[in-house]
Amino acid sequence: MIRNFVNGDIATSGEHFARGKEATRQGIIRRLRLFLGEYFLDATDGTPWFEGVLGKTRQDFAEAALKRRIITAPGVIGISSFSLTLEPAERRITVQASVIDVNNEQLMIELSGDPLAML
Repeated sequence: MIRNFVNGDIATSGEHFARGKEATRQGIIRRLRLFLGEYFLDATDGTPWFEGVLGKTRQDFAEAALKRRIITAPGVIGISSFSLTLEPAERRITVQASVIDVNNEQLMIELSGDPLAML
């Protein structure tokens, strides 16, 4: 189970915990938003935004780093489609993925915006 979030805030009424594919979707988003070294208990955990995605990194290396974070999320067994759009001039990134979870259900993941604002 994962804590249920509504518009980025923890749900304080109704369902307090997300279950099923919604829990998997929120877990993937959480994994992508975690910067490498940000988690104080495990500095090796996190998405390598500065080290392997943003800047002068080749597109295929950036895609591989993000796919690795998605595929290693709990409840994920595969990625059926993936799209990464980098717009450095606008400081914008868009990650879209279609993921298959352990219940053999397909879910869509989208993370969009200024990656530094995700902190």
